[in-house]
Amino acid sequence: MARKILLVVASLTLVIAGAALYLSLAKPTANAGSSVTVFVATGDLGPGTKAATLTDVQVQPVQVAANLVPPNALTNLAQVAALQTTVPVFKGQILMTRMFSPTATTGGLAIPPGTNAITIQLTDPGRVAGFVQPGSKVVVYQVAAGPDSAGKVVLQAAEVIAVGPTTANGKAGEGAVSNKTIPTALITFALSPVESVKVVGREDLYLGLLPS
Repeated sequence: MARKILLVVASLTLVIAGAALYLSLAKPTANAGSSVTVFVATGDLGPGTKAATLTDVQVQPVQVAANLVPPNALTNLAQVAALQTTVPVFKGQILMTRMFSPTATTGGLAIPPGTNAITIQLTDPGRVAGFVQPGSKVVVYQVAAGPDSAGKVVLQAAEVIAVGPTTANGKAGEGAVSNKTIPTALITFALSPVESVKVVGREDLYLGLLPS
């Protein structure tokens, strides 16, 4: 009789242990099967793209296993409805919240508080042979108007926040335009309003690159 009782107890123990093992295995499987909706770019998006204007042609919702979703992945477009992209987004990328910012209302240009963006056009020598780049600090000189005139320092340490290429026709003589072009570039500074009036509209400026 005692032997039968032991067999019954052993059988119940195996059943309970088997049930516990099954539940422990089934729980992770259920978690792994859960999914999260993320948004994937179906084409390239440039900086300054408004989230409110995104269409099904530009982004598509995709179901991704929860354990594969990267941190900060965008799961609802309403999260960034009032924002714009600040970086290029390429086809196939998952949209991340850090790709959007209110600063993109400036076209993606990061402008330090208390300043405004001011752009001037300079020749290659005027921008230190092209060595002036975003992040550079420069002295801005006003070039002498004639051989007997002295130039002067307009700004002691201006911050460059963007550089864009362009071209302008060079003059072959008074009132004549040559077939050649003089390479120039558009240099954008972050300046205070007081500093800005010293460079706006001037064509006699020259830059000196400061050490980093």
